[in-house]
Amino acid sequence: MAPVKSLIRFLSLLLVLSAALPSLAQTAAALPNAPLPEHASDNTHPYASSKWYGVVDPGEKIPPLHTRDKMMFWLHEEVTPTSLLPAFISAGYGQLTGFDPKYGNDAGAFGEKLGAAALRQASMRFFSDSLLPTLTHSDPRYFRKAYGGTKARSGYALEQLFFHQRDSGARGFNYSDIFGRLAGSALAMTYYPEPSVHASVVFRTWGTSLAGAEVNNLFLEFWPDIRDAVFHRHRKSTQALLVQPDSD
Repeated sequence: MAPVKSLIRFLSLLLVLSAALPSLAQTAAALPNAPLPEHASDNTHPYASSKWYGVVDPGEKIPPLHTRDKMMFWLHEEVTPTSLLPAFISAGYGQLTGFDPKYGNDAGAFGEKLGAAALRQASMRFFSDSLLPTLTHSDPRYFRKAYGGTKARSGYALEQLFFHQRDSGARGFNYSDIFGRLAGSALAMTYYPEPSVHASVVFRTWGTSLAGAEVNNLFLEFWPDIRDAVFHRHRKSTQALLVQPDSD
């Protein structure tokens, strides 16, 4: 299947780039007075379990992501147990609706759609979570709000698509997600079948991926609370207690 062969070739290319680019990039010296992210500024708070984990709770001291770390970050996302779930959902939805990429509707077409979805997902992760964060000095991880009302936290989660954390601790426009997903959508035209190679498909794919990113941010914001409610229903989240504002 063409998408599967393309996926193997493309992943091989990205592996080479991920290994080579950090050695070519100039490592910026740390500024002595640069502000630290608030998530890493308090010595009383525990370290995050891993710098590769894509979610950071307020109060966690996070290991920094250096250039080489960022260029490998997408690979750590690709090997998680649920990595291919979005690709299966995308391929299944396309199979039911006949949406792009138009490979048909038989069993073989589903395999091709799955391969294309996996390739599109991998390329978007590479651009959004590795290459562009390296170039724009931003952090690809999601920083939770973790306290406050549902409306406030939902608004915060949706906002993260457009404004996110810089390496310096400041917040800035999220060039990585916005344009990384656009790059992945445009690249899809190189392996989509001819009936789906149109500018309109690029922008429709881009819009769908941005909507998916918003849903993912909401999941990352609230899932730890749901998990705690199910598995630790008799205790509050330690992190939530750490970051709740004082009542006075």
